[in-house]
Amino acid sequence: MRIAITGANGFVGRHVVARLAGRHDVRALISERPGAERELPSGSFDVRRADVRKAETLRGQLDGVDAVVHTVAIPTERSQRFAEVNVAGVAHVIEEARRAGVGRLVHMSALGADPDSPYPYLRSKGEGQAIVTGSGISHVVLRPSLLFGQGDDFFPRLRFSLMFPVVPVPGDGKARFQPVHVDDIAQAIVAALERPEISGPHEVGGPSPVTYDEMLAETMRGAGTRRPTLHVPVLLMKPPAVVMGLFMKDPPVTVDQLDLLKVDNTPRSNAMEPVFGVRPRQFQGALGYLRRP
Repeated sequence: MRIAITGANGFVGRHVVARLAGRHDVRALISERPGAERELPSGSFDVRRADVRKAETLRGQLDGVDAVVHTVAIPTERSQRFAEVNVAGVAHVIEEARRAGVGRLVHMSALGADPDSPYPYLRSKGEGQAIVTGSGISHVVLRPSLLFGQGDDFFPRLRFSLMFPVVPVPGDGKARFQPVHVDDIAQAIVAALERPEISGPHEVGGPSPVTYDEMLAETMRGAGTRRPTLHVPVLLMKPPAVVMGLFMKDPPVTVDQLDLLKVDNTPRSNAMEPVFGVRPRQFQGALGYLRRP
């Protein structure tokens, strides 16, 4: 197959490209940012530049393609907005996929994504997912829990909290997650592309749930440090998050992220192994990449 990957230089996209290279013809759609091509894994593929926020940059980029893997999304609003990336960006890709006659689409959504969600991120992901499921194109939607692996966005930010002598923990630390390794997600995407019997949305995660407290303990273990912790009501953590948002270009935590701790981030039925045939690797002991050189 000839497969196009949007966000091919991104965290998920790089792993998908690496998994597909040598198996299929890969068209890597990368950011227009200078140097983005250096973020791709080694291999031979058709590299093109596009910005999903700008429909005109996608025109012709999917011609001759059998399937598209759409990985572009933002988890927080900083220099970009949810509406332009997580919603309009999906619409632009779908529009071009229809024009080009693409027959298969694999889309990265998120656990909890819902157009009616009270949380802006999950609402935007739900709106994007609805565009995919209503597109008329044969599709598979992956709805993962937190992703981890070298180059992830979440756990290095969690490591930021270790700079304090006592680490503040939002709420009671019992919020649940089911972290899944990015390469396991890439393997599931390959299965979704190669097995036409797989269709529709699927919730996916790692082998077992962990609490926020347990994730923090694993972050300390991976970073090679230990700190005492202090549980702080989420309401009291919001003012510092607001201040960081005002004075930091890329704050380690936002008010929206604190609000998301109210949402259970574990799959109701984990499709990784029964649907995609991927046995997810353990989260415990897997964050060694956080250790500073």
